[in-house]
Amino acid sequence: MNTIHIAGIKKASFELDYNGGKIWCEHLDGMGAYEDEVISKFLGDVKAFSRPSVSSFMIVNLDKTVITKKIAETVSACISQSDKTFRKIAFVGVDKRRQKLFRILKKKGIVITFLSDYEKAKEWLFA
Repeated sequence: MNTIHIAGIKKASFELDYNGGKIWCEHLDGMGAYEDEVISKFLGDVKAFSRPSVSSFMIVNLDKTVITKKIAETVSACISQSDKTFRKIAFVGVDKRRQKLFRILKKKGIVITFLSDYEKAKEWLFA
């Protein structure tokens, strides 16, 4: 049996207490070119971050993950079609060429930004 070892697959996504508020931290980083695993991990987290009690501020960390059109469409569709209202989402690790794939979220009234630094993403959410 051939087992794929992907560093990012074991990183749990979670809600973080930060600066008097809470942020949902979606960890899809460090997963390289494993598109199916990225999508599977994200879909596995949708129910958790869509709960009404979970923060409407989110970081989607995609650093060191190859962002395909299918990944971007899955992330965008799940967020935009959710019954939950998301206020602000910071994407980390999305290059300029791929940013346009996530812009549909702006049409849903979600404030989004693209940053290269995880700490700056946390700061931006509460700025």
